[in-house]
Amino acid sequence: MTIKVVDIIVERKGMILLIKRGDFWILPGGEIDPGEDEMQCLENVVAREMKDQVSSVFRKLEKTIKGPSPVRNGDVEVSVYVGDINSKKMSDVKDCNAHWFSRESIRAIRLSNITKAVLECYYSESREE
Repeated sequence: MTIKVVDIIVERKGMILLIKRGDFWILPGGEIDPGEDEMQCLENVVAREMKDQVSSVFRKLEKTIKGPSPVRNGDVEVSVYVGDINSKKMSDVKDCNAHWFSRESIRAIRLSNITKAVLECYYSESREE
């Protein structure tokens, strides 16, 4: 059974915010619980994983990304939003599991396959705008 997941891409000054989960760097996100909608899930994930709040959502990627989960057995179907969090400065993200990466430095870190697919989709949609 496919697990429904929602991720948020937070980009500032050409840097993407990723979190460390096990052996991989992934986008902040999580499984949508029964009775929860995508925005509630995003808000809960940002509060739990980054001790912050979603300040705005700019858009949702047109494509839903499907692939193997980096953290559990099975496949995920990921809805992806592009937005921002309340932390005013990038240095305010102090969680040791969160870090800002440039597009170039992302190539040198270990991303999950689903995160790679999401970022490829994001960058390709960004070029089209």
